[in-house]
Amino acid sequence: MKRVLISILARVKGNVNANGTVGALTEIKKFFTTDGETRVFVSGRCVKYCIKQRLEEKGFKLSPLERPRRVVISKGNPVLYIDDDLFGFMMAEVPGEAARKRFAPIKTDGIVSLRHCEITRDFGGRFDPEGVQDPSPFEVEVADFIGQNNWILTENIGKFEDKEITQEIIQNSPVELIEKEENGSKFYYLPDELPEDKKEYSRRKRLKAFLEVLLKERYTFPRSATGLHQPHYYYAVILQTERFLPLFAYVDYEIKDSKVMLNMQKLAKLAGLLNNEKLTIINFEDIPIQTFSEVTFEEVSINLIDNLIAEILNFLL
Repeated sequence: MKRVLISILARVKGNVNANGTVGALTEIKKFFTTDGETRVFVSGRCVKYCIKQRLEEKGFKLSPLERPRRVVISKGNPVLYIDDDLFGFMMAEVPGEAARKRFAPIKTDGIVSLRHCEITRDFGGRFDPEGVQDPSPFEVEVADFIGQNNWILTENIGKFEDKEITQEIIQNSPVELIEKEENGSKFYYLPDELPEDKKEYSRRKRLKAFLEVLLKERYTFPRSATGLHQPHYYYAVILQTERFLPLFAYVDYEIKDSKVMLNMQKLAKLAGLLNNEKLTIINFEDIPIQTFSEVTFEEVSINLIDNLIAEILNFLL
């Protein structure tokens, strides 16, 4: 199976994805390592939510949520809705319908800090402008960290096994699905290319829109406390492969002369596992990257991201 592995080093400030409220304190999402370190993170659900909002702005329909019984679920229609296609779904409680699910062709683990992270509290209060009511104090946990945002993209975008969709979905499809037999199973494909008025049903347009949001335009977080709502990118390491390789374990950063640098010495250790797979590094800050003879890569500046997106489209689809 063709895969594109993407690992992004990004800086996040504030409390962009709160964990909950205890009294007047809004906590930040965090976990503790076996070494006793505190790692702050932004959940994968939050990142996907932010990207879905941007995809809707670009003209793609999102699957409406409903509660047929106990659990809120989507429509489970990957033909009509881009989020059901890219991020999968689970339909377990639909009356009169057998359980149905789609394994997400695009997966992420969110943005996780790579170092121990100190957490501070931002104190504030809500005040009555007329001075009649007493102020209502509150605290928000905030942090400033550099995290790793990993993604796995597969060739299954716009490709549906017959058990993932119903006959009703097939019959009511706004575009003609392409039927294929593969390894004894039946699959239905969305067309690769469609006119502009039907772009939301094109495999290539869906993947292109996602990559544009992730790598070029970016997205905004639902909340903030001390910084801007967008992640600040430093580097993106991208591997095009037909195998599953541990790229994410070799992506790290180091601070040199007060600058965030990609740890190329660690990334060079991946070279022994590569077999003519292409490794690409997007250098968002345009800081010179140290080279090692053990690893070969293509460096891409931000003004050439469109060319890289086209290359990923041609490889994956």
